[in-house]
Amino acid sequence: MDLFAYPVSLVMKFWHWVLSFVVDPGSGVAWVGSVLLLVVTVRLLLMRSMYRQQYSMRKMAQIAPKMKELQNKYKDRKTPEDRQEQAKEMQALYADAGVNPAAGCLPLLVQIPVFLGLYYVLLNFSPRGVSIEEASTMTNGAFGPDQVASFLNAEIFGVPLASYIRMPQDVMDSLHPGLVREDILVLAVPLFVLAGIATFVNMWNSFRRQKAAKAAEQEAIARVEAEEKAGGPVVDGEVLEVDGEKPAAPAPATTGAAAGTGAAGSAAAGKPQDFQSIAESMTESMNQSMKIMMYLFPFFPIVGAYFFNFPIAIGIYWLTNNIWTAVQSHFFMEKLEKELPMTSREGLPPSAFM
Repeated sequence: MDLFAYPVSLVMKFWHWVLSFVVDPGSGVAWVGSVLLLVVTVRLLLMRSMYRQQYSMRKMAQIAPKMKELQNKYKDRKTPEDRQEQAKEMQALYADAGVNPAAGCLPLLVQIPVFLGLYYVLLNFSPRGVSIEEASTMTNGAFGPDQVASFLNAEIFGVPLASYIRMPQDVMDSLHPGLVREDILVLAVPLFVLAGIATFVNMWNSFRRQKAAKAAEQEAIARVEAEEKAGGPVVDGEVLEVDGEKPAAPAPATTGAAAGTGAAGSAAAGKPQDFQSIAESMTESMNQSMKIMMYLFPFFPIVGAYFFNFPIAIGIYWLTNNIWTAVQSHFFMEKLEKELPMTSREGLPPSAFM
């Protein structure tokens, strides 16, 4: 855990040092500011990659019909050579569009260690089983004993940043003489409830966009399938003429071939599913998981505040991070709507709106 905690504490220490030129370094303002600026630092460093993620997913949305056409092209060709050729064409399609299907991984892979590191640092300002006096003489990541003692003395609205809901009374007395649990609850309860609400709002917005995206994607794919069955492009329900003649509809597929087009047919025949079927299955599973998480995850800051002894400073970080996410997502989507407007013919995979 020190691998994550030390870089986080180093960034916090830097901002605390900068703020010490403006405000009292031992004040709650300086320490709350260092937490807020930690959020700003991490999110600014991730901003380009997060925008590229959403830009890439938006571009993938535009090639969804072409992906379906590619799937239809190879639906009856199951040899290893055909699969290899299909994979090459898919990679070429991605390359031409300038997208990377794995672009969404980096921001998440960075934010999780940051949260774990911050959680570890903030808890270790006042380690369990160690008195406040003893903790004041210890180091914590990049923080020396002087900074640790300063943090332990820092307060916001009269409540120590290091305090937590189930803090033992003797620890409260040594941390801040006269401190009672009600004082902590008055600040901690609304803070962590707001953090949970902000988490829910972000996840609800993401899920709502996914539902709209999935409906648009299905509409685009249905159009491609209709055109394939009709033997030509369909506009307003009519097959367009090619050189003055309506194209002949393709011959119906055999039962065996039709059975091999879907995931169920492939499984029944003992053949592996094609890439598109696997991707659709994974997307559906991810949507279901997101729906469950949307209702469960917002309770985590509230549960963590009670059962995992999240200090007040963790609640400040959680709330600030979610507010940043909501504002950033709004501006990103406004910008993408202008740069990459979606038409009725373009598919919208769920990830295009995350």
